[in-house]
Amino acid sequence: MPQRQRKPNCDPARSPIRAVAGRLVRPPIDTERTLLFAGLVALFTVGACSARPQILTVSLRTLEEAAAARTGPPTRVVVSDLAALGDAFRPLGARLGLVQVNSAEQWARLARLAPGLGPCPDLAKGSVVGLASTIGIPLNGRWPIHVQSVREHEGAGLLVARFDGGSYLPDGTAYLETVYVPDLATVLVVEVNGVRFYPD
Repeated sequence: MPQRQRKPNCDPARSPIRAVAGRLVRPPIDTERTLLFAGLVALFTVGACSARPQILTVSLRTLEEAAAARTGPPTRVVVSDLAALGDAFRPLGARLGLVQVNSAEQWARLARLAPGLGPCPDLAKGSVVGLASTIGIPLNGRWPIHVQSVREHEGAGLLVARFDGGSYLPDGTAYLETVYVPDLATVLVVEVNGVRFYPD
């Protein structure tokens, strides 16, 4: 039986973001600033042979006003090949990307690329999310990316992070910081140093 219920979208035509074949298609945000995503029902279903994704509409303001989730401690790893993460990695820019792990298969791929990651958390009750930077090795020795908070509402999330500027050796080294977020199904908005990204 489902452990969580996704609220159907009553008027999908009014939402500027559409879930198409499991992916988000984002036209320009209108004045209502509404986000739409396909709920990952399978993550919250026990013993189901098949599940049809339900549609949930979430306003950006709702995410902005949601309480910060109680995340697990941050994990920091250097990843050898971000492209090998497959669908668990979503580029946000030339040297920045969102990592989101919802399944044991995705976790196994990440663990192969980042030995010492630790045991897999309970992905039936939440997600592992984080940011990866490929700007290179920081000359000051500090970790370049920091996940500050994840605001969660009905499975949708707004991830807030900070990137530390400075001098870097541009060798493509990928630094990743992740956190485990209970009840999170997908990140819809990423904010880094006040700049917002909308993952595809």
